[in-house]
Amino acid sequence: MRDRADSAPGSISRAKQFIITFAAFFVLGAAFKVMTLVEGLTEVRPVNAIPPVAGLAFGPVGALACGIGNVAADLVSGFGWPSVLGLIGNAAAAWLPYKLWHLFRNEPPNLRKISNILIYAAISLVNAFTTAWLLSFGLQAFFGTWIETIYTYVLYNNLGFSVMLGMPILIIITSDSVRLGLEPVPRGPLERFKKTRRIAAAAYTAIMAAICACILVFHMSPAGQPVLWALSGGAAIGLAALVV
Repeated sequence: MRDRADSAPGSISRAKQFIITFAAFFVLGAAFKVMTLVEGLTEVRPVNAIPPVAGLAFGPVGALACGIGNVAADLVSGFGWPSVLGLIGNAAAAWLPYKLWHLFRNEPPNLRKISNILIYAAISLVNAFTTAWLLSFGLQAFFGTWIETIYTYVLYNNLGFSVMLGMPILIIITSDSVRLGLEPVPRGPLERFKKTRRIAAAAYTAIMAAICACILVFHMSPAGQPVLWALSGGAAIGLAALVV
């Protein structure tokens, strides 16, 4: 029996989903490696438009392709252990929008209504908070390195390109002329608790906004501020509840 990704009208196989996403991520990611912002860690990244779109369109396959695609792009400039954080961050940047969209909308991803555009923009903001937190705090936790500009650049890269470039891409691939078959609605063990998980999403967003304010407004560092690790603990619990 073929899976739903193969049998739905206008759909493409999971293998093709992976190849398309991986190729797009690798080419766009590798092409901008020369536009470095922090040597060996981040650069100008139009490729950050791909994870939310790939996640919304292809679900777990899109998330996997983005994570592996980021590692492959890193090989162009030199792979290092921080690249593992990039794998996790970019996979999460695709997986989280997929879960959040279906948590708040009962329809396939599309931007045909103002309400859907607002939901996409909100998801992009939460996604940018999350990726910036994962990468910058991961560097501190596992490598003992805190660079405030990493948080800032990752946040603005993800938010800006997700909206400016990701939104037009999503409009195109969900248009009637393209008719790309999207990943079915996710079904997980917590799907029956949608109202509770929506509250968790709101709390998670508030925690992420607080972390952002601590860093960008008050220039706090997790190295000397236990409050940031306390907030991060709550964020980790909230993120786990959202991605299951």
